[in-house]
Amino acid sequence: MKHFKITSIAIATTVLLTMGSCRENIDEGARYTFTGHTIASFLEENEDVFSSFIEILDRGGRLNLMKAYGQYTCFAPTNDAITRYLFEQDSIYKSTLNSENPVWTGVTSTELSELSDSMCKVIAQTHLIPQVYLTTDMEGDIIPTMNMNDRFLSLDVTVDANSHSVLLINGTGEIIAKDEEVENGVVHTISSVLNPSANTVPAQIAAHEYFKIISEAIEKTGYADLLQLYKDESYTDGDKKALGIYSNSPLCPYPANRYFGYTAFLEPDQVFFDAGIYNFEDLKAKCAEWYPKADVNAPLTSADNPVNQFVGYHLLDRKLAYSRLVCYKINPHSNFNSEKDLLNFSDRNEYFETMNNKLMKLTMPRSNPKYQTTILINYSRDTDPTVDPYMNTIVYNPQDFRVLDTLYADFAAEALNGTIHAIDKILIYNEDVMGGRVLNDIIRIDFSALCSELTNNDIRWNYFTHSSDGEVYIPHTYCKNMKVFTDETRHYYLSPHTSWANYQGDEMMTLGSFDFAYKLPPVPAGTYEIRMGYSANSNRHIVQFYIDNEVAGIPVDLRILGSHPTINWVADAQTEDNGIQNDKEMKNRGYLKGPITFRNTSETGLARDYDGDLRKVIITKYLSEGEHWLRFKNVNENDDGNAQFMHDYLEIVPMTFLRDETLSLDEKRK
Repeated sequence: MKHFKITSIAIATTVLLTMGSCRENIDEGARYTFTGHTIASFLEENEDVFSSFIEILDRGGRLNLMKAYGQYTCFAPTNDAITRYLFEQDSIYKSTLNSENPVWTGVTSTELSELSDSMCKVIAQTHLIPQVYLTTDMEGDIIPTMNMNDRFLSLDVTVDANSHSVLLINGTGEIIAKDEEVENGVVHTISSVLNPSANTVPAQIAAHEYFKIISEAIEKTGYADLLQLYKDESYTDGDKKALGIYSNSPLCPYPANRYFGYTAFLEPDQVFFDAGIYNFEDLKAKCAEWYPKADVNAPLTSADNPVNQFVGYHLLDRKLAYSRLVCYKINPHSNFNSEKDLLNFSDRNEYFETMNNKLMKLTMPRSNPKYQTTILINYSRDTDPTVDPYMNTIVYNPQDFRVLDTLYADFAAEALNGTIHAIDKILIYNEDVMGGRVLNDIIRIDFSALCSELTNNDIRWNYFTHSSDGEVYIPHTYCKNMKVFTDETRHYYLSPHTSWANYQGDEMMTLGSFDFAYKLPPVPAGTYEIRMGYSANSNRHIVQFYIDNEVAGIPVDLRILGSHPTINWVADAQTEDNGIQNDKEMKNRGYLKGPITFRNTSETGLARDYDGDLRKVIITKYLSEGEHWLRFKNVNENDDGNAQFMHDYLEIVPMTFLRDETLSLDEKRK
């Protein structure tokens, strides 16, 4: 691409910049010998436009990095944008200096020379992403790789006065000169300094005037206090390296940080108004109806209180932008394409535990022509809205919500430590409906989804924060939903890869003399068949399963392919009845073929058509309310430390589903 001198820059508004932590694991020692531009030299050639940003990069210790080998996206604010930013932030600071709640902006002067080096570093890192994103890569609601302050940047598409499409970064930074490709990345010129919100989730909710009722409920039930965590400062393993999965592989990184995150699904006040709820007292009365088993006399902060139960079901302990609610068009740079590996007609489901310990189902119902690309909470295709008015709740895409009504035009979904989603119905948890319709299904959960930390720290579905082999070592105490019982346990997350026979492209892998457990998601009390999906090959393990520390069956050899006589997998095409009898024979041995909803690789057949893609029935068991743990132990006496316990996904299947004779063959095999 020809590089040119920028001569005209547009102006836009700005909002408050927040401090963030830094990705320090970047080698600044290597330098280019080049004939073309780096990011740094491109900015320097256009010094009349970018001199202020160059100074910020230099004083923030990142200018030399922009001369180095690597792949970066640089959102470069103009001199005018930085001048305006300093004036506005200084004005905010000085106007509140004598108030009861002064606002610290980090800017105490309109002069760039007075800006601290630490603030220069924050501003510099806010505008740099350690991966290349052209504007053609930018779709959805966020850029899927964190910036160097470990924050996601949001995306918005709007139109200008001339009806031309405009791409906004973080709501205010209009890209006014795009896709300047250079030797070590790309430069986008923007009209404003990027300023992620400094608000935690409760403060961000309270800042929106149209969430007053639910905001008051969050405050009075005590959940506002539980939504304040941002970063675990006690975590000190970010610079460590672990032995990789393969003996000849490079050392594997630990997670760089341990961040906390939250997601809130919220009814705008108008949704409550439409239901005859006009204030918090009205909501209290309705909650007593919706949760008749709860104690109306219990304190609002008690889990026994109906309002507390109502609010808790709106909250998750993980930060989920709209584009990460389900596995759909994940990171475009990842070596995995959900739209090739997951079949077009297959619903995209995710299941998460809410902050009041109930199960929430999120679905993009690709099998339903009515919704296709809509994300719904507690979706059931057979739900009658006149009978169950609170099911099939739509989660608004942030961009759609902003244009729904002028009242919502200022909607900012991303908070410092979480994400806010507006919904179109009142969200309640009805156990009879959940167990009878919504969850009376194959509840398939990727093992990586059981640990919120893998989402909050940009590990799940991301390739670029990992080793060259695409793996991250998971420390023993990193995930609260995982217990590790032996020091020799080596636990890894492997990022999505298109050539693997895996559900969402990724997998969990454990090596060594392992003994560990995952907490199961909180399904309604009942009898379930519990299964594990995995990919068998000669590198695998022999594992003993336990449920709640009780032995579940005999040890299972994961090295054995389905075609082995002990499993007796036969391809459907080689049978006279499309594999129906073979399914029964395999089930009698405790196995199922892979599902028909994803491929064994993006280029070949279904998982069901591959004898290495199997599901093992671990146990059929009654699960009562309360915690349950699925435990795995190495029982391979010949293990040299390199055998792999690959575990892809968990299935929890109600016996009512398995016994339903009205279901089609495809429903049973999905």
